[in-house]
Amino acid sequence: MAFKYCKNNEASVFETVNAAGKGVKIIDKILLGSYVTILGQNGNWFNTRAFGKTGWMNATDLTDEPALKVFYLDVGQGDGCLLEIDRFRMLIDAGAGDNMYNYLTKYHFKSLLNQGFQVHIDFLIVSHFDRDHFKGFAEIINDRRFTFGEVCHAGILKFLDSQASPSPYNTGLGDKIKVGTKHYLTKFFEDLLVAADPAAFNTDVTPFLNAIKAAKAEGRISSSRRLSGGDTLTNQTFNGKPFRVDVLGPFTESIGGSDVFRYWTDDGITINGHSLVLNLTYGTRTYQFGGDLNEKSQEYLIEKYPGQNPFQVDVAKSCHHGSNDFSVDFMKLLNPYATVISSGDNETFAHPRADAIGCAGRYSRGERPLVFSTELARSTNIATDKIVFGMINSRCDGNRVYFSQMKEASGPADRWDSYEVNFI
Repeated sequence: MAFKYCKNNEASVFETVNAAGKGVKIIDKILLGSYVTILGQNGNWFNTRAFGKTGWMNATDLTDEPALKVFYLDVGQGDGCLLEIDRFRMLIDAGAGDNMYNYLTKYHFKSLLNQGFQVHIDFLIVSHFDRDHFKGFAEIINDRRFTFGEVCHAGILKFLDSQASPSPYNTGLGDKIKVGTKHYLTKFFEDLLVAADPAAFNTDVTPFLNAIKAAKAEGRISSSRRLSGGDTLTNQTFNGKPFRVDVLGPFTESIGGSDVFRYWTDDGITINGHSLVLNLTYGTRTYQFGGDLNEKSQEYLIEKYPGQNPFQVDVAKSCHHGSNDFSVDFMKLLNPYATVISSGDNETFAHPRADAIGCAGRYSRGERPLVFSTELARSTNIATDKIVFGMINSRCDGNRVYFSQMKEASGPADRWDSYEVNFI
């Protein structure tokens, strides 16, 4: 069956086309990059089906070229992001609960799964092993309707929260040593598929390790590896435009001929600070995903790139859910046009913090910088009093970048609140 992609953001779908060749009655508006099934053609009009609705779209709103689609899902307190372009898919974190799993199985891939197809995800990215970033992966991995390419991670795992016998390590992340005035973490992992007995780790890490090992045994996961600053995750071409994902951090250091991680203050600051930092480039546009970086690690990363600024991007995912533990110097270097903050409510952190929101706007390019919040995209169904989890959509054709979120109350032809990034 023939198909095309939506070429323009909020393109109109009409109920009919009149004798004068004009669309009559808008029944839906769909976003750039959306998959559109072609049922027929009449001149410059295509009979289409998309998102369960059949209608007519003008040829000027359709293209054969897929766009980059970035779905910043509201996973509650945590991070979860799905990226797609053509048949390439990548998951960066999956929250702590089942929001990501429910979205993938009951909405995004529902049609494919209902038809009996397996869905392949090229990369599962664990920014770091805090539960609000990775725990939700286990349910997805355990679903045999999914297959995976590579599981990528930063290397630092959490060991048992409490042990019957004395811990063999002096921190919850493994052994740390002191050299001069600095501390270093000596324990980390390369390939999680051959890591130590999962039972040695904490109650969140163990189910994840069990899940990836079972999926590997079933032939549904290909490999696993630790990423470091300077790596390139993928480098390919879509629509004649470069598409690549570069790793800016974390870094290890060499002490006595062995690789070690810098240890800062406590376990939490250390594991957050060594989050994966990914820069994605598509065409002329760039996105960054930085896990839970904090002030110490951001300043540390700046030192790793003397005289350079690889951090500036067009779109940034705010680090650590809009925490106030950030470096102003890093924010100045980041200098995006748009920022997305992923956070939840009913938590004690008060994310996003007012100064983080303020700095995200102040240290941005453009006269009207954009700051989005997954928490603000959430709404409540008045009839059922249940939370409706929201999402920030970003779409990019390699040049244009749009953001869209659903309005809390609207008709089918007026459901999107959209913004085009105005580049200088």
